[in-house]
Amino acid sequence: MSLFLSCLTLNARHARTRSELGHPYELHRTICKAWHDREAARILHRADQDRPGVVTVIVQSLTAPDWSRLDAPPDYLRHIDGPKCIDLEGLKRDQHLRFRLRCRPSKRIGAKDDKELGKRKALGTKDENFAWLHRKAETGGFAIREAAFDRVYWYDSKSGVNDKPLGGVVFDGVLVVTDPEKLRQAVRNGIGTQKAFGFGLLSLAPVR
Repeated sequence: MSLFLSCLTLNARHARTRSELGHPYELHRTICKAWHDREAARILHRADQDRPGVVTVIVQSLTAPDWSRLDAPPDYLRHIDGPKCIDLEGLKRDQHLRFRLRCRPSKRIGAKDDKELGKRKALGTKDENFAWLHRKAETGGFAIREAAFDRVYWYDSKSGVNDKPLGGVVFDGVLVVTDPEKLRQAVRNGIGTQKAFGFGLLSLAPVR
């Protein structure tokens, strides 16, 4: 199984970047301009801020993007690395890998007397978040060896200025491959909900 990975380096001080970080669906709309067929591309992305003044956006897709279609100003988009074709066939059972996953752990409300029956509710506690991660790992072909998380906050692009921020988490840690094919599918499809808001991309790297 092959995927395309790109890395966009944005100027964190640019007004457009700040807006897109706070309202990540705007970033999704910007990224999607690089494809003629967004459905076939199955786009996943994640914005990271590991260095001051720099935002790194990791973009994964099933088809190659054409980044020249963005028509972005140079003071907003500093650099593009990729797309690079990544082959996941090398995944092996019992292999240890570092991972990062930005996600919005949630559960569907099932109480019949709840007026929000059927809607999804974000999980709040540390134990709930880690239990969610372990459930996703079990169905996704891997086990968690170690993990930590930071909370992130964002706004729905359709929300008003007085709306409360929505919450998500970024997990970092080490996983063990238990079923290579299931893990390949988890990477391909993403994990969890609201992928257009920058959630679900499971990034893997060698343990160093």
